[in-house]
Amino acid sequence: MKIKLIYVLMVVAVLGIAGAASASDLAIYSGPTNAGWISNDTCQANTKTIMNDARMKKLFDAIDNFGDGTEKGYDSPLGKWAKDHTGNGQQDVVITASGTCPSALYGLRNKDPDGSPVEEFVEDGNVVINVADWIFYLSAEGGVRIASGPTGAANVFDIPGLTFDNRPPGGGANEIPTVLGKKYIPSLKPFNSARPLHVEQFEGKPWTIHAFAVTEGDPNTADPAVAVSTEKGPDGNGMIAILWQRNAPAWPEGPDPRGIGVVEFIANWLAAHGNVVTAVEPQGKLSTAWAKIKNN
Repeated sequence: MKIKLIYVLMVVAVLGIAGAASASDLAIYSGPTNAGWISNDTCQANTKTIMNDARMKKLFDAIDNFGDGTEKGYDSPLGKWAKDHTGNGQQDVVITASGTCPSALYGLRNKDPDGSPVEEFVEDGNVVINVADWIFYLSAEGGVRIASGPTGAANVFDIPGLTFDNRPPGGGANEIPTVLGKKYIPSLKPFNSARPLHVEQFEGKPWTIHAFAVTEGDPNTADPAVAVSTEKGPDGNGMIAILWQRNAPAWPEGPDPRGIGVVEFIANWLAAHGNVVTAVEPQGKLSTAWAKIKNN
């Protein structure tokens, strides 16, 4: 009887420890879009691709989709989500699938140049992923375009003068997948980026750049790419990824990589190099607990 009681107590203890570990969450902002860069229909299709992917469901405990009417101001549903997932001890992810940045994350017209919710979210160790237009450039909430301009990204990254404009102006050579891109984003094909990351602008700054594709003949121009903070926060090392920042209402070369490519980046690269905590099923917890008891 005494031995059985010890076994029961051990099961409860192990399950309690396993249950206490929080899993990472994912939020997607799906519009309104900047229509010249990604159409609403394309954005919604990409959002469904991400939300319905088995790898995303396995990786994240909860996946929430925020759209028009949920993103206005810091006290909006998306704003509260960002606040609740900042400094909570787990690395969470926000995808701006619309190519726009709402006032839930960054105040309109650079309202808070320092200490915006999205900046605090990243500084505490979380991840922001953007597709289509210039990251943190404008909001289209309520169907009204309100721009923060290049200053938005410069403020969030804390890099004065940071730009994501095309070079040479008007369009250059294609982005060619790197060894990293071929390994982690198998769907990645050569394409012409309109808003690439300029690698040299991050030199001497507390960021490490990982480029998945670079302009042919110019390794300092990259897209897709991710900037990883070298300053660790309570949730991990913050990351900001720019993926396929191209003006394409619909992707002209076939399946839109801004859906499946984002999935591959998260499932293959972020899962291996970030601090995303995978949810553990209760049955798995019980099996693990029982195995530990038998070993003892």
